[in-house]
Amino acid sequence: MRLTHDLTPRLLRQAFGTFPTGIVVIGARAGDGALVGMTVNSFASVSLEPPLVMFCAARSLGAFEVYGAASHFSASVLRRDNRSVSERFARAGAGKWQGVKFRPGETGVPLMEGAIANFECEVEARHDGGDHLIVVGRILRLHVTEHDEPLVFFRSHYRHLAPLSGAEDAAGEPAFLAWGL
Repeated sequence: MRLTHDLTPRLLRQAFGTFPTGIVVIGARAGDGALVGMTVNSFASVSLEPPLVMFCAARSLGAFEVYGAASHFSASVLRRDNRSVSERFARAGAGKWQGVKFRPGETGVPLMEGAIANFECEVEARHDGGDHLIVVGRILRLHVTEHDEPLVFFRSHYRHLAPLSGAEDAAGEPAFLAWGL
């Protein structure tokens, strides 16, 4: 193990890459009605009561102003076969939603068809996060599928989960470790 005080962006990226994450497309609608979307792996749950989630938007992002001003956003959790969708929304440029199947949520944000889960959120707060903006959203509506597997990112590569290994209880629920739960 290498200990260092020289926290270069490359070393930080390498260290952050050791934490496997799911892949999510964050969608929003600009003031002029145009749809924007970006691939993130910075999506996370914040609170159950109230139901809050968060994501981070890079200040260098072309659509940064939209995410900094939008009142609502969507978060679509990608399936294991959605690598091309992830790559599409990770690139810079407009028109990312063209040819992608989605439906508008009640707030007008795009909800991707075929996602494992779709969260429709109202922005609750924004916080400075250095070279990123941290956006916290209150979940207004949610749709979750039953049996799809997620697309996962680990050490700068797309991955898939291994099949379950019998760590389920008789009811088919995952076994949880009791670490303060």
